[in-house]
This record gives sequence, structure tokens and C-alpha cells, in this order.
Amino acid sequence: MAHRDFFHFPKLRVHPFAVSGLFILLFVMPRAYTFAVLSSVLLHELGHLTASLLYHKPPRSIKIIATGISIELSPASSYAEEIVTCAAGPLMNLLYIAAASCFPSHLCETVRTVSLLLCLLNLLPLETFDGGRILGAFCSLFFSERLADDVLQITTAFSLTVLWVLSLYIFFYSGINMTLLVFCAYLFSYLILKKTCHGEKNMIK
Repeated sequence: MAHRDFFHFPKLRVHPFAVSGLFILLFVMPRAYTFAVLSSVLLHELGHLTASLLYHKPPRSIKIIATGISIELSPASSYAEEIVTCAAGPLMNLLYIAAASCFPSHLCETVRTVSLLLCLLNLLPLETFDGGRILGAFCSLFFSERLADDVLQITTAFSLTVLWVLSLYIFFYSGINMTLLVFCAYLFSYLILKKTCHGEKNMIK
């Protein structure tokens, strides 16, 4: 029975903004940028999935999002497993950057830039991001879950503040670039909704 469950195909979900986001990527944005975003996101998620499968944890669901896919994994059984699984996504992006040299020069630079930004963004110490989950698991492993929660509250607030200030600076400096500002507004709303509706932790000691 366990063997059959392991190969059970996960649920497929579609985010409300998936269609509009993918439409913009496929038909509005430059093709090099579209390829870089979709391939970087896909490889990032495959990194998480590969690590999870090595721990014999099948994915729970696959969600179609505005930038490609997002894979919901089964909860980790230990803090060490949480750290390895979360780190696998950014690590895959770094490997993709190294392998991008096989692409034509114009595509190579775009892939490297997008993959690096995705890697760095996910390593931010925000409580729902890879970096925050790694930090929380590390603190819980060596100290306590209460300390981990306190540290994540501080790092999340600090990171959001820095992002807001940076986005406002870029917006007022350029006069037209609202990308980071819109992202920060989305991120802030996402974190509030996730904390309200999904209060439980994914880590299991």
C-alpha cells in the first residue's frame, strides 16, 4: 500500500492569477526572459522535489502559478530534512547558472540573472521562504522552536522593511519601475493571509 501511495499522482491546482501571469510571460515579455523565468522556476521546484523524494516523501500537490509551477511537499520529519529540502531549490538555481554557459550569449546572461535573483530571493529570511525555513529549522535544531519563531519574526519584519524601502527608492528614482513595489505589496498580503489561515508549522521535530 505504501509503495502504491508513493507513486500516487499529486493533486493539480491552479492559482487565480495563473492564466493572466502566464499570458504576460508568453505573449508580452521577451522570449529570452520568458524562457529564463519558466526554466529557473521549474528547476528550482525540481530541486525541492528531488530532495523530498530522496527522503521518500511524495509531493502533495502541484499548483500552476503565474510564473510556472509550485510543488507542495509533504512535511519534513526532522529539522535536518527540512534544511536539506529547502536548500535544494536555491542550489539547483546555482547549478543552472553554472550550466547556462551552453546557451547563446544573450540568453545566457538573462538565464543567469533571473536564476540568481530567484536564488537570492528565496534565501531571504522570510518565514515562508526557503531562507526563513532553513533559519527556523536551524534555530529549532540547536536551540528551541520558541527562539526560532522569535528570530523569524524579527528577520521577516526587517527583510520586508528593507524591501519596501528599496522598492520605494527604485520607484521614485526611476519614476516608472513599480515591479519591486508591487511585489512587496503582494508579498506582504501573502504573508498576512498565510499566517491567518494557515497558522500551523510544516516542520515536525
